Amino acid sequence: MTRVAACLLLLGIAASARAELPPPGDCAGVYWDLTAIFEEGDQIYARVLLTRVGPGELGAAGQGHWIDPDGTPTAFQNGRSAGRFEIDPSGRVLRIGSTGLDLASPTHVFSVDNDKRGVKLRVEVDAAEAVALPIHGGGLAVEVVHLASRARARAWREGMETPRALAGRATWIRTTHAACERDLSAWRVDVHRLAADAGLLGIHEQLASGEARSWWGWRDADGGVATRRPARVAVEGWRRDASGEVLPRRLRPAGADLGGDVAIAGSRLAVDPLDALPRLARMLYWFGANPRRVWADAELALSSDASPPPRGPALASFTLLRDPPPTLPPETGR
Repeated sequence: MTRVAACLLLLGIAASARAELPPPGDCAGVYWDLTAIFEEGDQIYARVLLTRVGPGELGAAGQGHWIDPDGTPTAFQNGRSAGRFEIDPSGRVLRIGSTGLDLASPTHVFSVDNDKRGVKLRVEVDAAEAVALPIHGGGLAVEVVHLASRARARAWREGMETPRALAGRATWIRTTHAACERDLSAWRVDVHRLAADAGLLGIHEQLASGEARSWWGWRDADGGVATRRPARVAVEGWRRDASGEVLPRRLRPAGADLGGDVAIAGSRLAVDPLDALPRLARMLYWFGANPRRVWADAELALSSDASPPPRGPALASFTLLRDPPPTLPPETGR
């Protein structure tokens, strides 16, 4: 390799590293969403974010839940203002109180070591399994870092004698917004199928402009990734479920060799995505609005002629940033 080529390579690596940080500007941010489902029945949902809103140059937060096989949730969260958390120059290694994120080492790690809340977690995914698929660009960019990669974890909470060892699959997504996310997106749903022999991720988003964008990808039989961008996705049957959350009943993608539907059941967990931020940052970030993150059970019945996608039980993770469409009365018995 020539000296010039080496310099260009180093510049490229540096530019890639800087791209992990939030873009300049008020209200810009970047966050990483981890969804892991394990053969033992446990599930872990976690978000780590950096934001340029609030006191100081940069704030950070980590928030999530570990769901027991019986459905019992164990929450964890940390938020720190500028100067009170650790971050490396690339922005891919963070320590926010008891919450850690490392996407720069040969093993990608999310960890929680929180004595106050009585919970300790460590999720590991081999970096070699990363797909690093940039699926949307511009001011609201989305990259799939991992798609149904093999994952291992150790999980402990207060009252357990020893940690639980877990094995399963995980998906990791990075989202970067150059302005307040509420000004760019109305709502988004990520559909996950994470089974021992199959993995799928669908990301459908309704933008604040009124346009929609949709991407679906899954692991094929050889371990490769098949992707589709359907021409349209019908979002049907918005309704308020028994817990009060407003969700659609069904997604129907069509076009680009993808058809079928995703049936959405009632919600299983709902949180305010800004709870982990310091109080002033929350007020500045989302003054006057009521954002929600909601997880619901789903059922995949999709089809594709060239590469059949996985079918069966799935998890739908909603980020609701604006008021939903008009709804039906709450469901009571179905």
